[in-house]
Amino acid sequence: MASPREKVSVLVALEFVVIGSILLFLIPLRDALPFVPLLLILSFALYKHYS
Repeated sequence: MASPREKVSVLVALEFVVIGSILLFLIPLRDALPFVPLLLILSFALYKHYS
């Protein structure tokens, strides 16, 4: 079973990925560009965590 600390970190990463994805559609790409690298890293980390 996962520790509470691990659960919280996965939820924070998931929240950032969801909010970042929504922002990519709502604001111009030029303004959302700083979030893209972190969004990709956290998406990959969540993929590796669940696979």
